[in-house]
Amino acid sequence: MKLCILIPAYNCAHILPEVVGRIQLPNDEDEIIIIDDSSQDETFGVANNLPRVYALRNKTNLGYGGTSQRLYQVAFERGADFAINLHGDLGHRPEDIGRLISPLVNDDYDIVVGSRLLFVMEKIKKHRLSRVLNSPELRGNMPLVRVLGHIGLTWLQNMCYKTHLHSFHEGMRGCSRTTIQWLLEKEFSTWYNYDTELLVQANSYGLRIKEVVVPPFYDGHAKSSAPPIRYGIQSAYNAIKACIKPNLGKEEF
Repeated sequence: MKLCILIPAYNCAHILPEVVGRIQLPNDEDEIIIIDDSSQDETFGVANNLPRVYALRNKTNLGYGGTSQRLYQVAFERGADFAINLHGDLGHRPEDIGRLISPLVNDDYDIVVGSRLLFVMEKIKKHRLSRVLNSPELRGNMPLVRVLGHIGLTWLQNMCYKTHLHSFHEGMRGCSRTTIQWLLEKEFSTWYNYDTELLVQANSYGLRIKEVVVPPFYDGHAKSSAPPIRYGIQSAYNAIKACIKPNLGKEEF
């Protein structure tokens, strides 16, 4: 079975060699697909010279969601049986890819999500909320404002979408080939709320979703290009719209 690691990359030339170098591919036919979303730096040139990488460049900026959708299209065309998304900015640890492969292949799930918030919630159960909030080490150095923002947004989204996920805001996600084929027939946002829309529609259509624990990873050279305040406001707005219009997640978002 062929595994493809899908990396949307924007201005990631400085970090891509480390990201790719830390990815372990189980089989010879597996590959890493990187799409440079019309970066202003040398992202494409760097990606194109990395081992086991199939690199493409968008002629115009398609946005995070548009690039993610194109990655799925390329993976499907190249015969992927399974695909796992990984951010090009090192927002997730490449070493955690294996945590998603086993349930995806052996347990027959349609989508497996690497959940950083699930990691934090397990720490809260073990050590109490106050201790985790006061200990960056216990929460994997995840900034406190992000922890609180993720918890609040996830509570609102679960209530409005009638879901039971621990987090909608994860860029590490595994999909089976049948799921890739399903999502290629859908239209999702081209912006950063692509991940949320995909999970909401997948849940509405009865796809089997599993969350697995992955530790948060935050350091000085792993920086997301998503604007956090705008992203949070947009996510909350979409969730409230779903409360007002309950069938929003099925056909239109």
